[in-house]
Amino acid sequence: MASAKSKDVVLLCNPQAGGRWRALADVLDSDEAKAVRRVVTDELDDVREAIAGIGQRVKLLCIYGGDGTIQRVLDELFRVSDSERHPVQLALLGGGTMNVTSRWCGMSSSPGDNFRAVMRAYMSDQLLWRDVPLLKVEQGGQTSYGFTLGAGPLIRILEQYEEGQKGHLAALGIGVKSIAAAVSRFPRAYNQILQEMIARIWVDGAELPFERYAAVFANVTGAINPFIEPFVGKRTRDSFHFLAYAVSSREFAMLAPLLARARLPIDPVSLLRPISTWKQIGLSLMGKGELPLDPRYVNHPSQKLEIETDEKHYTIDGELIALTGGRLTVQLGPSLRLALIDQGQGQGQRQRQRSPA
Repeated sequence: MASAKSKDVVLLCNPQAGGRWRALADVLDSDEAKAVRRVVTDELDDVREAIAGIGQRVKLLCIYGGDGTIQRVLDELFRVSDSERHPVQLALLGGGTMNVTSRWCGMSSSPGDNFRAVMRAYMSDQLLWRDVPLLKVEQGGQTSYGFTLGAGPLIRILEQYEEGQKGHLAALGIGVKSIAAAVSRFPRAYNQILQEMIARIWVDGAELPFERYAAVFANVTGAINPFIEPFVGKRTRDSFHFLAYAVSSREFAMLAPLLARARLPIDPVSLLRPISTWKQIGLSLMGKGELPLDPRYVNHPSQKLEIETDEKHYTIDGELIALTGGRLTVQLGPSLRLALIDQGQGQGQRQRQRSPA
């Protein structure tokens, strides 16, 4: 039953996210959904109209959709409102192909279970929150907001996926072919896609001494995909995570499993000096020294990032964005209040639903 408190909640659903119609029905058919204002978009481009029609009264915006849906919502929120001074309160329910940020907020159950857990906690004034800054990305007079920025060959792979058939199997197939091409050069059709990005990069005003990159990322949450948390160093309230690797795609692919878990690569040049290298390894094992690290790998918190490149696209949270100005500027932007749930909340709700009356 609707209450004054539930009327301040908006549930925004993108049915195209992930193609999971049963999951969407589980959200919309719930008693909790019937008590709030529901907005269902026909396609992702309808998000602008939906956000414009929500109004200023909303206190909690629940989003059913993946990272691309969330990124589009963020851009529209900050376009139509004074959200930079008044942080928006969001609950990211999941529902898309990739739900990196929602999982980071503890939304690891089904979208329906996540929504019910959020609403129970919200109605009882027990909902937990986390204030999270966004990346503010500017280029060619355009401003976008999000949690993760990426540029380089990995984004061209994403572009290949977006141009073809969607789904988990399609994504897996493109991933396997990309890894195979990076290591063996076959299939040859992927060789051009995997060419390193030619770019000039400035970090906090200092230009990096490289010109070809296999990967460039900026991020505020520490995770760029499930189980991929490559950043080292603690991010401060005034900085974001940053990494760039100026190597070939083949070298990057060979080291990717280690990099994904924040393992720093050893300087390959040091292997040409085996005696001194083994001495350093021995000292590091005794806690008296460190291994020589690859100077082509840059991984530390930063406050400002500038990228100048001829790449056609970059990505924010998996959403492909055309690079029209040739130069990107990345800094910290406004903050959001993201709803958090305990993983046990969703599981407990599911168990109660399955219990006999």
